[in-house]
Amino acid sequence: MMANIAATLSGVFTKPRALALLQYTTVRFRRKPRWLGTAKSKLFRVPERKKQIEEEIEELKRLHNNYRTQMKAVRNFLRDEVEAYKLVSRAGLVLQTPEEEEAEWQEALRRNEEWNRQTAAKREERLAAERSARKEYILERLLLKEQREMDKKEQIEAKVRIEKEQSKTFITRDNIDKAIELALVQPTSYNFALDREGNLHRSTDSSAKEKGQGH
Repeated sequence: MMANIAATLSGVFTKPRALALLQYTTVRFRRKPRWLGTAKSKLFRVPERKKQIEEEIEELKRLHNNYRTQMKAVRNFLRDEVEAYKLVSRAGLVLQTPEEEEAEWQEALRRNEEWNRQTAAKREERLAAERSARKEYILERLLLKEQREMDKKEQIEAKVRIEKEQSKTFITRDNIDKAIELALVQPTSYNFALDREGNLHRSTDSSAKEKGQGH
């Protein structure tokens, strides 16, 4: 029968939808939900009160009386303990003389001052360590900065020396005529090539070889 139902639903719904409908079950409450209220047929009905057995009533009374007696004894015991503690504390305070109170106060002050001195010593030690570490850090940074400046200065001086050496070959107003004459006498050709062995071959060499072969 389930197969027939599945076959019937397969023509209307997809397979997942048909399986979901077959697995669906309604939820039935065994009792009426609370939010529906009292039924009209039971609205004015007074439930009958069950009668207890006499022996059961007596046993419940006995247990209740025992419970009340035990709880009262516990409360009284705790109350007496608290009162005794208060009396002991008050007695200790009352028995102290003004001299004893003053001595106790001075002892508390001395102990407080001792704690303050210890705390101040630890704080000063910690601050001194922090200052020393900070000083070393700043000194290290200054040394690194000075080293960087020296390296940069050396690099600049090296560049200046190179430029000075190269400036000797510069063409100026004073030697421009000599440079022109030298260029005319010794022309420079940049038309050359390199082979795989690194040999330099200029165009003048090939032209000279061609002239030699022609002769």
